[in-house]
Amino acid sequence: MKKILASTALIAGLLGSGSAFAIATVICPLTTGNTAAAAGAPIPNGTAGTHYMTRPIAAKCSANTNVAGEDGTSGAWYAVGANSVKGKTNFGGHTNGGAVAKNGDCAIPGGCTAAEAVTARGVANTAAAGSGT
Repeated sequence: MKKILASTALIAGLLGSGSAFAIATVICPLTTGNTAAAAGAPIPNGTAGTHYMTRPIAAKCSANTNVAGEDGTSGAWYAVGANSVKGKTNFGGHTNGGAVAKNGDCAIPGGCTAAEAVTARGVANTAAAGSGT
């Protein structure tokens, strides 16, 4: 019985530590409150087993957009959440077999926030983790 409990604790610890390998980034806007088209934040890249992107990608933000991305556990996938500041819908998607799709409506139509894009990213990341490809 003690061996089973110890094994369960070890596995739970390993699964729980997977989130420590996730690298979350607010890509757009680079500067909080900026609504003009501009360069986005650098997307973490370079190390296989840590990052999904192994080469740098120069993100470019369209005007009035909020985009957030996240490396999945050990760089196994990449998840994104996005919306338009003037829109009414949040979108999310991931590279673990998931297409970009509606995540939900913004709290205020025509007033989507960066925090809502981050929430959409979290939903997409959770979906990617459960995809099991």
